[in-house]
Amino acid sequence: MDRVLAIGDIHGCYKTLKSLLFKSILITKQDKIIFLGDYVDRGPDSKKVLKLILDLIKDGFDIECLIGNHEIMLLNSIKSPIEYKNWLKYGGKETLNSFGVLHPKNIKIKYLTFLNKLKYFIELDDFLLVHGGLNFKIENPLEDKESMPWIRNNSVNIEKIGNKRIVVGHTPHSLKDIKKSLNSDRILVDGGCVYKEREDLGYLVALDLKNMDLYYRKNKE
Repeated sequence: MDRVLAIGDIHGCYKTLKSLLFKSILITKQDKIIFLGDYVDRGPDSKKVLKLILDLIKDGFDIECLIGNHEIMLLNSIKSPIEYKNWLKYGGKETLNSFGVLHPKNIKIKYLTFLNKLKYFIELDDFLLVHGGLNFKIENPLEDKESMPWIRNNSVNIEKIGNKRIVVGHTPHSLKDIKKSLNSDRILVDGGCVYKEREDLGYLVALDLKNMDLYYRKNKE
């Protein structure tokens, strides 16, 4: 295994993801790639993002994927009209447009199956990766999976998770803040790729957890 790469929120930014993987990182099958969730919504090409990830898995790349709050919203909206209306306000329309459907229940089954099988967290020797964060108010934060895609907490208690540092996406941060976090117990990898209109955001970020090398690509959509 050459590198262990944690990649932050993509939000339908297919061109940027492709550029990051194949021009900045130059991924190989010896790398382990962990996506931290929020593949869909807001950006223009959610379908292409999911297809690329599925194609890489099919081609033999070592890939693991976490679930983000936007995948939760999409899945919940299939059964609940209220959740459906709420999801549309947070980028669901762009996702539906990318799939060419009017309702998420009409998205091809291979994509829905993929989303339903996403993990809530991944543990490595020295790190714990999760989309949003952990509920450190309870004795065992790993028991509260419902909070993992949603929570935004700045303080962590690594003693409750085997002294592992946590790696999170979910909340957009500037590259300056991301770089600053690399020496902390809570490492940030969401560069707010989809928010290209904001001067401090608009980057898709990947971090090699083996040597803490940071890769990033400006939004190319």
